[in-house]
Amino acid sequence: MADSAFDIGSIFGIDIQLHWTFLLLLLIAAFTGILLPVIILFVFVVLHELAHSVTSRRNGIAVKKILLLPIGGASIIDLEDANPDVSFRIALAGPLSSIFMGLGFGLIDIFLPAGGWKQIFQIFFLLNIILGVFNLLPAFPLDGGRVLKSWLEKKYDQYKATEIAVNVSKAIIFLFIAGSVIYLIQTPGGLFNSNSLFVVVWDLIVVLFVYSGAQGELEMSYIIKYTANLRVSQAISSNYAMVAPATKMRKVYEVLLKKGTHIILFQKGGKTYAVSKISVSPLSKETASILDSDVSAYASELPEIGYSAPLSKAIEKMRYEDATVLAVMKGKRLAGILYAPHVESVVALHLPTNPK
Repeated sequence: MADSAFDIGSIFGIDIQLHWTFLLLLLIAAFTGILLPVIILFVFVVLHELAHSVTSRRNGIAVKKILLLPIGGASIIDLEDANPDVSFRIALAGPLSSIFMGLGFGLIDIFLPAGGWKQIFQIFFLLNIILGVFNLLPAFPLDGGRVLKSWLEKKYDQYKATEIAVNVSKAIIFLFIAGSVIYLIQTPGGLFNSNSLFVVVWDLIVVLFVYSGAQGELEMSYIIKYTANLRVSQAISSNYAMVAPATKMRKVYEVLLKKGTHIILFQKGGKTYAVSKISVSPLSKETASILDSDVSAYASELPEIGYSAPLSKAIEKMRYEDATVLAVMKGKRLAGILYAPHVESVVALHLPTNPK
């Protein structure tokens, strides 16, 4: 995810990132002549996502960032310890904020005289109502899918609740496809009409994101269910090398070749850091320019997980942190690491071939 998105700013200390596919949406919008409405819509999307984030923080849940996607936005929230009631409130906050904003714009519009400002507020009203109602659709990764799952978890276990919500998501996908086909048939010019082209492309993007989001939720739920008895200690790895904080990058390459691992760590101030920009080609121009730098200049702090924590929590943390490596801590001591490919291998050995 980090390689497919870039920062555009922050609000209330929350980073805002743009997914590369969002640029495709802007290009299509520019080509079809609706760029300004799309930009305005995504201003409201950011406000929508901020409602999720503020609600999360008020409930003691960490917020990593807001990611803007063609389908809308996504607040990357650490929900691993949130109960269904908290998850329900967080998921519902976004759509409700959009609907309330829309009603506010609509109320102002009633008292405005005919003219340009009245039309602008009518557009603001429609955009927010559409945004709120659309996100209430009971499909992953939309808010409505999470609202539905949280509600179902009051009656079923998390896997059954997710399975039902995913089936509902698939029904929504079918309706989007059927609706797109019907729309094309009834629209003069079909795909050669610029407006219908935008609608169909956007519907296709929605279908792809809903499908991938639903499958991702089901796979994660499946892992949580069938690895409930696994602990972090059962997947811990020692395939890394430690260096001092002031070590030069030149020395890092020597360690890399000697130890046979590409994971180089150092500790500073009680935190564990991983050295980045390590290449197996030390003679490249880019590598040569950093050889005399300290490792701290090319390092990022590793997220931590407890030695005895459930492995499913570690997997969720990897997804939330967008990390392939976690530092495993025994108290304040580094006990090892969790490395995503190794974790996947351990999990695969414990999953049944047929969950039914």
